[in-house]
Amino acid sequence: MAVVIRSFGKAIPVNKVLNSQLPQELDTSNEWIRSHTGICSRYLAGKNESVESLGLSACREAVLEAGIKAEDINLFICSTTTPSYNGFPSTACVIQKDLGAENATCFDITAACSGFLYALNNAAGMLELNNWKYALVAGSEILSGICDWKDRSTCVLFGDGAGAVILEKVDEESIKNDKKTCGKTGSFISGSDGNGEKALYLDREDGFMKMDGHAVYNFAVNAMTTAIQKVMEKENLKEEDIDYFVCHQANERILKAAAKRLGFDFSKFICSMAEYGNTSSASIPIALYDLNKEGKIKKGTTIVSAAFGAGLTWAGSVFRF
Repeated sequence: MAVVIRSFGKAIPVNKVLNSQLPQELDTSNEWIRSHTGICSRYLAGKNESVESLGLSACREAVLEAGIKAEDINLFICSTTTPSYNGFPSTACVIQKDLGAENATCFDITAACSGFLYALNNAAGMLELNNWKYALVAGSEILSGICDWKDRSTCVLFGDGAGAVILEKVDEESIKNDKKTCGKTGSFISGSDGNGEKALYLDREDGFMKMDGHAVYNFAVNAMTTAIQKVMEKENLKEEDIDYFVCHQANERILKAAAKRLGFDFSKFICSMAEYGNTSSASIPIALYDLNKEGKIKKGTTIVSAAFGAGLTWAGSVFRF
């Protein structure tokens, strides 16, 4: 048996904010943000948009594209760092209600920006171990709600959004005859370093995220490089075997530094942070969705994905379509 990505879904807020439209009191500029991060715009949630409503829209699209019913889903894992409820219930359970996925086991994962890959690996493993066929995995975030909009070192970086995929457990032989493109999930690696607790965290006193930019940058480049190297070694892959590197979309400079350290062609690295900013655990599924919509994911496409996040956490995975 194998676990494949059957479909993708995406949802972003209505309100698009360009760098030039950010509050003037931040004392920054479009040129500075673009040159230091690669970010040109982001989407910010309005009063009628929530982490659940964005997640629900992305999940509904993934279900529709997969050609299944919500009640067919056996498992739903949502990755989020910005739940509406403090503690419980889980965002997955709240989305489940409106989605109609009444037969799904639901829970959330908190691994910050690495969360989507953590959730994907957990879902694939649980499908393999149980008599289940379909899993729904989502990353949904409203980071604008935990940004200090007087702190230009953080608020210019983040955006809101959601992405989702449907996983299906299939027979290995059936993949060869499948008329629709599907992505077989491959090796997964992950790690954590709690010593970096204060590099990026949510302050309980004021409710805003705090970040040591220098520490995060150094960790991110090392983590991204290590994750890509290790997961490619596990799959015996070389650079020429990879069509795209779809990594966490935090900062273009981080991706360029990782590509340089690896000696890889940077043109293979997908950069969608220019449009969306850093959407945490939603960034990888959003990037995969757009790549698929652009017709770049075809049969024979191989993708390596890597992420890093608060915790500190990191992860890497391979998808073969």
